[in-house]
Amino acid sequence: MTFIKSVEKAIDILSCFTLETPVLKVVEISHLTGLTQSTVSRILATLAKKNCLEQIGPSGKYRLGIKFYQWTGVLCHKKNLADLARPVMEKLGDLCGEEVTLHGLDENRRICFAAVKSRFGVAKVTPVGKILPLHCGAGGKVLLAFLPLSERKKIISGKGLEQFTSETIIDPVLLEKDLDLIRRDGYAVSKGEREEGAYSIVAPIFDRNGNIAASLSISGPVFRLSDAELERNVGAVRNAAKEISTVLRETTD
Repeated sequence: MTFIKSVEKAIDILSCFTLETPVLKVVEISHLTGLTQSTVSRILATLAKKNCLEQIGPSGKYRLGIKFYQWTGVLCHKKNLADLARPVMEKLGDLCGEEVTLHGLDENRRICFAAVKSRFGVAKVTPVGKILPLHCGAGGKVLLAFLPLSERKKIISGKGLEQFTSETIIDPVLLEKDLDLIRRDGYAVSKGEREEGAYSIVAPIFDRNGNIAASLSISGPVFRLSDAELERNVGAVRNAAKEISTVLRETTD
């Protein structure tokens, strides 16, 4: 299959706009994408002409444009995985009390596309739309573990694995061993891998073809996780993920 490079570059540029970086300059986008400033400027001008981006005054800064409201409306009109999973996620949140999130693949990263807040005052909060790594934290490693071997190897051997805490696995060999265990057990537990003092319990969600579709996670502070809670919550997350997988398989387009 032949891919159109200019379209890939435009999507790479749009992907630079995140919750953490909603407004960017040409030089910043050039640094993030590796594209020359002249190339970035031409693509930005085209995207702005089509209302995909908006230039903010004479400052040379850009942000996402009004066209995304149209596309968001289209996406919200169709019942998607987040909608299908919501009732199960809310039930899981009521049972466990912790934050419940749904993560999907975004090339070599993961993105949170649904969340149910914890009932506790001290809790993890992951905003919808937040982009996170695949190699650390159970939510990412479950997605990574069930990818085809060729895709998994490409991600692991890419630009290098960033270390977030002392618990982050950055050795590709050790990471592969960890992913083997996740595939064997059918779930993952992480403690302090991406954020110190936090834990996650995660199980995979599969589509009708048996491919990994998302990861379902509960997360909270480690001090609230006793051995009994761990055992109970692992079972609850796995059952919820299986329920969502069943709903996904039975739902027709």
